[in-house]
Amino acid sequence: MKLAINFKNVYIELVCLLYILLFIYAACSKILNFDTFRIQLGQSPLLSPLADWISFIVPILELAISFLLVFKRTKCIGLWASFVLMTLFSFYIYVILNYSAFIPCSCGGILEKLSWNQHLLFNIYFVVLAGIAILLFPPQVDTENRNRSNYFHLQARLGLELLVLLSSGVFMFLLFSYSEEIIHYKNKFIRRFPQHVAQEIYKVDLKFNSYYFAGSANGKIYLGNKTAPLKMLVLDTASKSKQNFKISLKQRNLRFSVPKIRVLDNDFFVYEGIVPYVFKGNTQTWNASLSINSGYYFSQLVPMDSTNLAIRFLVPKSGENALGSLNLKDTLKAKFDTNLLKKQFDGVFDTDGILLYNGQLNRIVYVYYYRNEFLVIKPDLKLERKGKTIDTISKAQVDLIQYEKSKMKTFLKPPLMVNKAAATYGKFLFIRSTLAGLYESDKIWRIASIIDVYDVTDSAYRSSFLVYDIKGRKVRTILIYGNFLYALIDDQLVCYKLLNYLSQERAVHASEDKKQ
Repeated sequence: MKLAINFKNVYIELVCLLYILLFIYAACSKILNFDTFRIQLGQSPLLSPLADWISFIVPILELAISFLLVFKRTKCIGLWASFVLMTLFSFYIYVILNYSAFIPCSCGGILEKLSWNQHLLFNIYFVVLAGIAILLFPPQVDTENRNRSNYFHLQARLGLELLVLLSSGVFMFLLFSYSEEIIHYKNKFIRRFPQHVAQEIYKVDLKFNSYYFAGSANGKIYLGNKTAPLKMLVLDTASKSKQNFKISLKQRNLRFSVPKIRVLDNDFFVYEGIVPYVFKGNTQTWNASLSINSGYYFSQLVPMDSTNLAIRFLVPKSGENALGSLNLKDTLKAKFDTNLLKKQFDGVFDTDGILLYNGQLNRIVYVYYYRNEFLVIKPDLKLERKGKTIDTISKAQVDLIQYEKSKMKTFLKPPLMVNKAAATYGKFLFIRSTLAGLYESDKIWRIASIIDVYDVTDSAYRSSFLVYDIKGRKVRTILIYGNFLYALIDDQLVCYKLLNYLSQERAVHASEDKKQ
């Protein structure tokens, strides 16, 4: 009997010692690397909305439990606290592995070298140790009913342990649901960075940094050049071979300045909204004829099909921006809606942004430059929904000054750019943000650009990933084609393959993906 009692005491003391060593090491590691720990919590699929106060509570709890395990009177309470905390940690990892859209980086410290599955086994091992120690812990009972009391105490402890296991699981699943709701729809500027979302496939040296994306189709990327406006560079995405073409315009008696090009399927369009003309041609010959030579001035154009164009018009007299559409076969069908772009102070700078067309969903998408908002619009110019980017800049922070003896205005100082570049494909919208979120290291912003991903169908934020700088230069513009992201960085075109759940969830045309 005495040998059994000694074994129980030795086992309990050994478990307490292991937990003291574990919790003290873990707590000290978190405190000494507090900023890193807080950032890691901020990237957690479950804990990011609560990262601020959890980052303080967890190390304090670990130290407090270690203190309880030292003293005989509080040892039992300490074991129960250890059992509960380690059970919560175990269910946290289980939910991450089985239900989260992505698996974050390691927590560091003593478990830095362990995989998430090894981490789970490690935690379960400590849960079992604490559970057995609690069952072996000597109860305080009267000597007359020792056996009966021990039996009931054992049953009660075992039942309580099962209740803790069940409650911890339910709590973690509820926390996961709450966190998903906050991150996707009520975000307070917390980004999530899944591992291995974008993998660099290849780079193409373009020699010049004046190229822009004109479009993509048939396994090819089309690049216009600002300094050579009627030249087109075509990149085959499979062979990486390049071809140069010169566009021939049949009518040249127009006042040209800097024409721009857009490509859709086998058609290309040359336009310059300052002079309201649109040329249309075929990518087989690269010859174009004048389709429109009159009408409203405009500043942006994206083709929706071979005859219908989404346009950002300049409203007559006021010069304010307005979204509209134009039919090349019937110029009388040109129309715009002045209520789509919401004016905040001048209707020009405050409504400036990026006009996109999503061919898979047949939707116009407009992303504001200077505020946290994007619009999803039907081709008939009916607003389908407004989406919010995860930053908090709801009002454009733009200071303007007017030229003397002129109605023209310009920036008094550089404006706060919110969304620098954007692209859409399938059901996703990709935005290059210029603002740092919570729990993000300054180092990230010094070496990379951040791309935020939103779901066009419900305006939910999905995740973010990094695109690294080249020669100290950041991403100028992006294009999404199938499961690939193409970025122009300085004079380089970089191709990234989108991995993980982004490519799995995206509604894409399988035939186009195979060509890449």
